Amino acid sequence: MKAKGAVGRIYGEATSTEFSFVVFDPREVRRTDYVKVWNDVEGWVIAQVLEIKATADLSGTDILEGKDAEKEMYIAKASVIGRRDDDGMLRTPKTPFAPGENVFKAEEDFIIDVLGLKKDGIYIGYLQDTNIKVKLDVNSLVQKHCCILAKTGSGKSYTAGVIVEELLEIGVPLFIIDPHGEYSSLKFPNDDEFDLERMKYFNVNPKGYENVVVYVPPNSPFAEVADGVLRLDGKNLSAEEIIELAGISGNSSQALVYQAVKNLKKRGVDYTVEDVICEVEGIKHNSKWTVLGCLEKIVEVGFFDGTPTPVSMLLQKDRAVVLDMRGTPPEHQDLMVSRICNELFELRKLGEVPPGMIVIEEAHNFIPERGFGRSISTQILRTIASEGRKFSLGLMVISQRPARIDKNVISQCNTQIILRVTNPNDINAIKKGVEGLTSETVDEIKRLPPGTAMVVSPELEKPVIVEIRVKRSKHGGVAVNVVDVKKEKIKKKGFRLSKNKKSEFEGKGIKVAVERKVLKAKSKSDVKLEQSNLVESEEFEEGKRTSKNKKSIFKKMFGV
Repeated sequence: MKAKGAVGRIYGEATSTEFSFVVFDPREVRRTDYVKVWNDVEGWVIAQVLEIKATADLSGTDILEGKDAEKEMYIAKASVIGRRDDDGMLRTPKTPFAPGENVFKAEEDFIIDVLGLKKDGIYIGYLQDTNIKVKLDVNSLVQKHCCILAKTGSGKSYTAGVIVEELLEIGVPLFIIDPHGEYSSLKFPNDDEFDLERMKYFNVNPKGYENVVVYVPPNSPFAEVADGVLRLDGKNLSAEEIIELAGISGNSSQALVYQAVKNLKKRGVDYTVEDVICEVEGIKHNSKWTVLGCLEKIVEVGFFDGTPTPVSMLLQKDRAVVLDMRGTPPEHQDLMVSRICNELFELRKLGEVPPGMIVIEEAHNFIPERGFGRSISTQILRTIASEGRKFSLGLMVISQRPARIDKNVISQCNTQIILRVTNPNDINAIKKGVEGLTSETVDEIKRLPPGTAMVVSPELEKPVIVEIRVKRSKHGGVAVNVVDVKKEKIKKKGFRLSKNKKSEFEGKGIKVAVERKVLKAKSKSDVKLEQSNLVESEEFEEGKRTSKNKKSIFKKMFGV
């Protein structure tokens, strides 16, 4: 018997870990929804819908003849999550669910409790298709590292920007390695008209962060608009650093550098690149003139001219320091990251800088997987990934090529935020580096729309799908169109409201009207779902903006 409020009943075989149920109304249940069902031993238990299938009593001949189905059935498959006991521990049933048991939509408080969602923490967005805010524990995120993985255009940098905003709100010291100049815009409030409307949806307000300081390398074309030029201390560079920076190839040429540095270290005094040049000049070898030419280029770049910037200034409480490396050659970027991260780690171990986080964009360039190139910054970043939590120095690694980033570093990240990934090699890399992923969750990663992420964390009982919130500050990673298409005004655009958000918007004075046009139906009781065209329109008090049949919000937000 159908109980009041039930959305289905358990059908066929059921175990203690999964079951299928007949869906009464396919409009009420969707894939990834959370449902609850009664277990005779454990009581109310939460499960998640993995898939929904439709069946009908039609043969192939019936379909060819254009006959309509006399009876349709929708079957949902659900995976059991469990319930919390009196001690707060998650319990999963050990006895199967009874066929015929009614299935209900799970209440929000029940979902929050069972999934282990935090009521306090950094707010990154809504649990998909709900009004539940997803908040991550800041200590776990920072101290135990975080990675953000996605294909290009899925919103990885945008998501990282949201997290950076939240960390700035609570004063976490941040040092951001920014190869493409995407984070300088944190200084300015988000003034995009479309985003401003979306802020009502996510309950945030535009804001620029004055405590963001932007440095650039020497000779950067953006020095005039930066807050300062970051100069490195050129003393006691390792042979590997000099070879990388100078671009010296060939075993004999590299051997000269190693010999020169070895000789200087034996003297027990500090040395500079100029000292290495003098030492090489004194070595009798045919390759030395090529080496000297490469070393002279280091001096010409001016990396080590003037007073070096104190590295301790790069990690300060209530501040984010952005190293904007646009226009800087990759080998120079690599050297800067290596030198700075080495010094920051040593300073943190000595307690001379506060606990904080290093954010690394395009991390595959600095921590490449073996077989995908080399980087002199790899070793220190691996060390921070494995030992940084002991000294409260965290990493946030961001990459659109999961297959090309060091798997050891990914596996050290307790919080993994994965947006859409479709490349088979990248998918395999994620499966190897991220614990707790099932075949169903991996398939879900391939289907994620832009701006929607799967969050995996030991703080959560299972991976959850999150609609990433709008940024308060201006986004600096917007792609430039080859052909400039004039945008319509926001009042003509509007946006779609998910069904679960309607009540929230109505509470804020926004009326939601739903008009259903039935194109073909035999009777009121036999309206086919596929013959209905649902048109949603939203009327706002200000301007009476109207929207019909719009594309996905996040496709517009991320420019894809």
